[in-house]
Formats: sequence, structure tokens, C-alpha cells
Amino acid sequence: MTVYAYDEARGVLITTWDTGVGCIASTLADLPKAAERDAAIGLAFCLTGLSRQVWRTYTHPASAADSLEPNTEGWRRQGEREAFAEVVTSLRSPNLPQGDSIVQSYILVVEAAHRVGRALHALGDQALTDRVVADVEDELAAVEKAERGDLTGRAKQAVLLTRADASPRAGQRRE
Repeated sequence: MTVYAYDEARGVLITTWDTGVGCIASTLADLPKAAERDAAIGLAFCLTGLSRQVWRTYTHPASAADSLEPNTEGWRRQGEREAFAEVVTSLRSPNLPQGDSIVQSYILVVEAAHRVGRALHALGDQALTDRVVADVEDELAAVEKAERGDLTGRAKQAVLLTRADASPRAGQRRE
């Protein structure tokens, strides 16, 4: 999973992930000059949480559950995976507090995306939002590649994860 961090000295958000033989780090985005330290750290924390949730769909696929019938573990896992389609919308239009309450999703992937969206909303910088959205799209694509058994590029971080079922390449014949 990708870990996000705030580089306080440079005022930037960075990404890191382990490949099994070392870590990759890159600068994701400059943070607004007016960004408060706690807001920047909070954004990094929320992004790491979103990454944890989307990679959990890889380690705990619906196919590893006993049933996909409604209200079963497999059904819930499938719902988490299908929620990838809602992530970008949740980042750009998060559920914001209304008075003393806030709407929260029971789907962990969606709620994690709303948390990132709220952190971005608090920072109020469109360029930052656009960069974060692009990075999250890359993270989702990496999970999808890993699901197909392609552990190259950003998907290589999957080598450190244990799946609850067989590897996507398991059972494929080699010619």
C-alpha cells in the first residue's frame, strides 16, 4: 500500500511504497503556502487510509469468500471493490458536515475517499486536488493491474501483500 507523508522542509506531499527490494518515493504535489501543518499531515493520513482500503480489496477479494449472496462477507467485499467507481466523485464532492452531523458511508472505500475529499476541501487548492485525484487514479489502476497478475510499476507493491485466495496467476498454464 502507498504511504503518504508531508515533507515539512519542502512543503510537499510525497508518496512511498515498498517493492520488496526497496522503497520508491516521489513528490506528489506542492502544498499551498498557507497550508497549516496539521492539515497537511491530515491529508497524508487520509490518503494512506484510502490506499489501505483499496489494497484490502486485493488482499481480501470476494472470490475468497464462501458466498456472494446478499449480506454475506463475499457480498460486502464485492461492494468494496465495486466502490472504486465512486472514488473520484467522492474526492471531488465529499460529504461535508451539515450543522452537527455528517453523512458517512458504510462502504469503507467510499468513506475513505470522502475523508480525503474533506481534507482537500479544507486546503482549498484546485491544483492540489487535481494532483491528488490523478495519484489516486494511479493507485486504483495499480490494484487493478495486481488483480490481473501484472506486478510491474506501482502494482509491484503487491509482492508484499498476502491474498486470501490464490494469486491471480496461480493456475494459469505456462506454454
